[in-house]
Amino acid sequence: MTQVDLSLKKRKTGDKKPKLTAAPRIFQPFRAIGYITNDLPFCIQTRGQAFFLTTSIGNTFQIYDMTKMNLLFVGPQTEEPISAITSHGDYTYAACKNEIIAYKRSKETFRFGSEERDTIFSLSVFGEYLIALSEDNFVQLWRHDNGELYTEIEFDPQHFKVSAMVHPSTYLNKVLLASLQGTMQIWNIRTRKQIYEFKSFGSPVTSLTQSPVIDVVAVGLLDGTIILHNIKKDQRIMTLKQEGKVTSVSFRTDEQHIMATANMYGDIALWDLDKKKLVHIMKGAHDGLIPSIQFLNGQPILVSSGADNSVKQWIFDSLDGLPRLLKSRSGHHGPPTMIRYYGKDGKTLLSAARDRSLRSFSTVRDSQSVELSQGSLSKKSKMLNLKIDELKLPQITCFSACNAKEKDWDNILTCHMNDTKSRTWSFQRKAIGNHLIGTPDDSSFKVAAISACGNFGLLGTNTGRVEMFNMQSGLHRKTFAGADGHTKAVTGIATDALNRIVVTGSLDGMVKIWDFTTAAVLHTVKLDAPITSVMLHHDSDLVGVVCDDLSIRVIDVDTQKIVREFWGHRNRITDIAFSPDGRWIVSASLDGSVRTWDLPTGHLVDLFTVEHIVTSLSFSPSGDFLATSHVDNVGIFLWANRMQFSNISLRSITDEDSVAIAMPTSSGMDEDEDDEDIYLNVANGADNAEIGTPEQLTESMITMSSLPRSKWQNLLNLDVIKKRNKPKEAPKAPEKAPFFLPTLPGVESKFTTPAKENPEDADQSRVVQMGIIRPETEFVRLLKQGHDNNGDFEEFFEYIKTLNPSGIDFELRSLSLENEFMEILYFLEAMENRLKSRKDFELVQAYLNVFMKIHGDIIVSNPGEFTPVLERLLGEHRQEWERVEGLLHYSLCLIDFIRNVNIS
Repeated sequence: MTQVDLSLKKRKTGDKKPKLTAAPRIFQPFRAIGYITNDLPFCIQTRGQAFFLTTSIGNTFQIYDMTKMNLLFVGPQTEEPISAITSHGDYTYAACKNEIIAYKRSKETFRFGSEERDTIFSLSVFGEYLIALSEDNFVQLWRHDNGELYTEIEFDPQHFKVSAMVHPSTYLNKVLLASLQGTMQIWNIRTRKQIYEFKSFGSPVTSLTQSPVIDVVAVGLLDGTIILHNIKKDQRIMTLKQEGKVTSVSFRTDEQHIMATANMYGDIALWDLDKKKLVHIMKGAHDGLIPSIQFLNGQPILVSSGADNSVKQWIFDSLDGLPRLLKSRSGHHGPPTMIRYYGKDGKTLLSAARDRSLRSFSTVRDSQSVELSQGSLSKKSKMLNLKIDELKLPQITCFSACNAKEKDWDNILTCHMNDTKSRTWSFQRKAIGNHLIGTPDDSSFKVAAISACGNFGLLGTNTGRVEMFNMQSGLHRKTFAGADGHTKAVTGIATDALNRIVVTGSLDGMVKIWDFTTAAVLHTVKLDAPITSVMLHHDSDLVGVVCDDLSIRVIDVDTQKIVREFWGHRNRITDIAFSPDGRWIVSASLDGSVRTWDLPTGHLVDLFTVEHIVTSLSFSPSGDFLATSHVDNVGIFLWANRMQFSNISLRSITDEDSVAIAMPTSSGMDEDEDDEDIYLNVANGADNAEIGTPEQLTESMITMSSLPRSKWQNLLNLDVIKKRNKPKEAPKAPEKAPFFLPTLPGVESKFTTPAKENPEDADQSRVVQMGIIRPETEFVRLLKQGHDNNGDFEEFFEYIKTLNPSGIDFELRSLSLENEFMEILYFLEAMENRLKSRKDFELVQAYLNVFMKIHGDIIVSNPGEFTPVLERLLGEHRQEWERVEGLLHYSLCLIDFIRNVNIS
């Protein structure tokens, strides 16, 4: 063993985040939902009477209030996956490889670590220190307030490979370390000396837990043995045995001598320590490894987390002393295969996944996410001694939902893998429905659809038939088949908004349009490749058809013609979605790309690739988000539609414009200013540099200003507005307060004038010079500047556009009559210049109107000074107005002709 002191390596918080270099043009990563926990142990912190749970979800952590299991905070993203986590006071400490990051209320404050060390796999609070175990067999001690390295101890992995640690209660400055060799050692951290070494237990130690009794520690072994050992006397008190590796141990502290142990198969065993026997096994408490369990201090509540992406609270309040599920938060523990928005508000997502579940996710409130029940599976699992997942329905391959009759009867229809039956579900009850639908020929269902009214369900079979039944009663209504029907498996079904037609697609390459009432084929469109999916946009009656030849064809239902074909994907297309307004089609493929096609122009307007292939996507009915599911990811990812809050030029792009971007994170959108600039600037790139809006397209055109109407309309009616806003009566003076202060007799108030600072001030004249106290305003200064610059009044008009109507009225009334009406003449010159440039036409009219009302009498009284300027101004005005009037009359006549012409 060697002891090494290392210098502390710190890094500024601002240097931790890699900078973005590119961004998609339309869809910006927003956040990921559906992540609860992973296979790392959680930590519980007690603050008064409240308990707070911190879980790791990969590159970030989440903090829950355990009273209602509400999500409080989501930590920022780390560069590497979190390998260990703990909390102390207001701080949360997360280990990422060989670095420890300190967070205060989900905000990073500082970080520390050693480059020479390997990944840290365990963190524990030890007074004012943090103890870290690294995979290269080092034990490190850090001060958790400033990140200073206190000491470091290295072990020989051949003799003592550290696997777990615990700080025994009342043992000052000492820690108990366990190894994969099955031995344990007690070390004094301050003196860095070994105090005692225990004999091997014959199996690697996987868990160490302090019991409520001083000197007694629970030791969990790889072979499933749990040993209660007195470390002071080195004496074995009790030995118990469970099935599978011991992953975690916890003790009740509410006067009940119960110990809980977890294993790698998802089971939790409860032991009566008084009788030294097994009380109960919670079979299938989680699906897979349980990394951590813990009883809440002083309460009969057990908290468990599993690698199945769930956290559960079990309460012991029954008469037989057995637990029941109290609260839980969970998500998919298998990657979702199909997702669809539910309803019109765009706040709910339905998803089916490989874990054979159907879930509802809220995009605004995490606590409203829930799994739709498949019945009393927990009771059946106890009776049959099977896991809950083994009793679930087969994996859902396709589903359809409609909220029109949500409160009346079942409104979700599902098809299942290798199953000849289809099920109905109730979103209102969040449970499986009453009907089990089958076919007469026992063929399996491939695709499902529900009519827009919510009354009928349609199911496509692998034999080419489409069966319709009533959603309320479950009774069969009609079959879409026959000589004109499909000859191969149906892969897509869609109905219009008025129940007039049914559109189906099949592997035989046919798109058929059926009469909804008679089930007769109205039209058939033959394509050159098998069809894998069909999607109908109700408002436009456009059908998007995905084909096996890697193309997307758009068919107009009214004309039965192919109106668009989109080519570009290099592998099978997994899903498509229409935007709510029907302008875009968004498609995903096994080539890892997500493409956005513009239907009016037929161009590709957005293209980006992600690390994990998109398996399904859905566009929000409100148009604000695009939701995607990905291979090997159990969450659902939301992408913000930037067209909702910024102007984007939708020019045509090619595959060379593709950008590879990171997927959304649970932390939400990046708040970094530099990244924000990249999203606003890089995403539009060449658009901002090449395409701009000129102030005036051509000098021969009259251009209006871009100011709001109120800027110049209120100027014309300013007198009426002031009169209307005038108070009805003058404000009343406040009543005088009585004076009650006592006075002393004989005391008189005397006032003296202050002495002059400069005697010469007395000789100065008291005559006020008006020219000195009248300052030159910005309005007049820019007016003179424009005259001196040979009639360039551009800066003057830019300034006057910033003034409100009252300010403009004040400036016009303040024009001086001195120097032979110089300021007034300059203003008329500016108006004449603006008319010649044919800019701000309506503003010039409004300014001249108000100017004439104010200074009309002065102009009439001095014709010699104003007549030449006014004649030029009137001539320019008349010329431009006659041109505009002629265009208006021409347009009105043309419209009247088109309206009255007889088209036969």
